[in-house]
Amino acid sequence: MKPLLATTLAALATFALPACVTHSHATEFNGVPGVRGEPVEYQTTSSYALHFLFAFGIAGDASKSNTIDEFTREASARGATRTRITQTSSSTYWYIFPPLSFFVHPVVQTVEGTVEGTGGGE
Repeated sequence: MKPLLATTLAALATFALPACVTHSHATEFNGVPGVRGEPVEYQTTSSYALHFLFAFGIAGDASKSNTIDEFTREASARGATRTRITQTSSSTYWYIFPPLSFFVHPVVQTVEGTVEGTGGGE
């Protein structure tokens, strides 16, 4: 009975936690400025969602365009004057809870890059 309860709770957490966006910022560059001589920070933005059959969003939007939009929205809110996206990645966790996750699966889209003008490296 306990393994069934644990599996059920994990499945419920998978369905309850998507549809969110997280941001992290690295601001300590030891006084070294960016290419243009301005202080920079490195920003990572991740979007989480549930998809159905690898194409249809059920909860949240983990598309690349939405994640880039969230990346630039966060940079703008922090007062950025310039951004440069250096990396994007996407992970589809279809193997987490087979066979359920063959149809409904968590997706994580991550966008990373440098942000200038926020004063983060000062």
